[in-house]
Amino acid sequence: ELEDGIGQQQTFVRVLNVSGGEIISQSSPAENIDIRDTLDSLNSRWHIVNRKINERRIRLEEEKKTLYGLQEDLNKFGIWLEDAEGIAKQPTEPGNELQLNELLEKVKFTTEELLPHKEFLKQVNEAGGTALGSTTIAPTEKKKIESSLKEANQRWIKVSKDLYDKQKEIEDELKNFSLFELQLNQLTLWVSSVKDQLQFYNQVGRPGAFDIKETEEAILAKQPHVEGILSKGHHLYTKEPAPYALKVKLISGGQTVSVVTQTLVTGSTIPSADMPSSLLLEVPALAEFNKTCAELTDWLTLLDRVIKSQIVTVGDVEEISEMIIKQKTTLQDLEKRQPHLEERITAAQNLKNKTSNPEARAVITDHIDKIQNQWEEVQCHLQNRRLQLQEMLKDSNQWIEARHEADKVIEKAKSRTESWKEISYTVEALNKQNSDLKQFSKELQQWQINVDAAIDLALKLLCDYSTDDTRKVELMKDNINATWARINKRVTERDAALEAALRLLQQFYLDLEKFLAWLTEAETTANVLQDATQKDGVLEDTHALRELMNQWQ
Repeated sequence: ELEDGIGQQQTFVRVLNVSGGEIISQSSPAENIDIRDTLDSLNSRWHIVNRKINERRIRLEEEKKTLYGLQEDLNKFGIWLEDAEGIAKQPTEPGNELQLNELLEKVKFTTEELLPHKEFLKQVNEAGGTALGSTTIAPTEKKKIESSLKEANQRWIKVSKDLYDKQKEIEDELKNFSLFELQLNQLTLWVSSVKDQLQFYNQVGRPGAFDIKETEEAILAKQPHVEGILSKGHHLYTKEPAPYALKVKLISGGQTVSVVTQTLVTGSTIPSADMPSSLLLEVPALAEFNKTCAELTDWLTLLDRVIKSQIVTVGDVEEISEMIIKQKTTLQDLEKRQPHLEERITAAQNLKNKTSNPEARAVITDHIDKIQNQWEEVQCHLQNRRLQLQEMLKDSNQWIEARHEADKVIEKAKSRTESWKEISYTVEALNKQNSDLKQFSKELQQWQINVDAAIDLALKLLCDYSTDDTRKVELMKDNINATWARINKRVTERDAALEAALRLLQQFYLDLEKFLAWLTEAETTANVLQDATQKDGVLEDTHALRELMNQWQ
């Protein structure tokens, strides 16, 4: 408004000076001094007002640039905070050494960024303090700045603490895991040694050949330590799935401990059969048959348990491929044992045909049916699991390929957003920035197909293979979603800022056009009045002179 007023009054001041000069030339010396002093005072005040308004205009422009720069810095700092907060919130997976090490590297890298970002925040706070101390910035704008600065500083304090806490948490988890793995290895060696001793004791079959009492006392003394390790492993295995290699040790260790305990109780590494002792006395050949059935049943039970425990990391093609090879080997081993099974069944059938005892015949038939059913069930589990793993391998490869394509477009998009320059306030530059953003938005829509493909395949893996370890896929899916959402958010904010700048520029040119139109009209009027002032006799006619002065005003 002041600048508009200056423009309107500029012509009037110029006319006053011209008119004053003419009046001075026709007035008495005493009147000349008064008129000149008045004009000098007016001109002096006019120049002071002009200078102050120019200074204020420059200051306002500088403050506008400062405010825009402050907002850009706050936005940039906010994006870094989002990334840092996301890393600090990532859950640890106790027992998963690979995940812990990868997360530790991320946390350390982000922690190293704390110091430079602390200096950056200090500069932002200083710029914000200057803005808050300004007398020309509107109170509502100051309130926004104060709120943004407060939020940024609070989040900075929290994320700094969270990152250091997260680093310590991960390092402690890795130490605990290493200690647990060492204890588990030592336990496995000890239990295997005791099992071998007990088997030797059973084979020797003479009380004096082996001190079973001493072994029993050693096992009882070791029992709390063993239970503690297995309990810790059970916690890792059930609450937070442990890696495959660790789970194998846990299952193997647990099964071996069970065998050792059973041996101490029963005195045999082979469970007692459910066959009546009277029947064994009547048909002595059943004892060997019973033992053979027990061995086969135990082996099939253990094999089935191992098959069910062999979960893999979905999306890890190397681990899946290794498991397929293991499954193939196990299936081949089962097929190799098929003749052995058939021999045992044939022998059992022969035994059944030789005995006339109805109870013995019924027991033999029952045992044969159970073994055959169990064999077929285990074989079916193996074949189904192998087919499932092959499908998982194919789906994982498709997902990895789609994820790589998604990563490419995400990196392109991130590179584009990071290359953005500050918003310009010239028509040509602003139109160029707006055009570039529109083109970038179209490209984002095209790239959305790649991102959606990776997400859809990840969801398929999570749904189809939920009983295996899907954390890797889940983590990468969440990372893609979060990164893509941040990119789209930045595009939306950039679009809003460009629209606001464009509206501001359009309003400026409208105001300028109005001012130029007024200026043209004012100059025409001033020329007419100037001609009227220079007419003969006007300066002597007080009434006419007053009319002209009123029109000038």
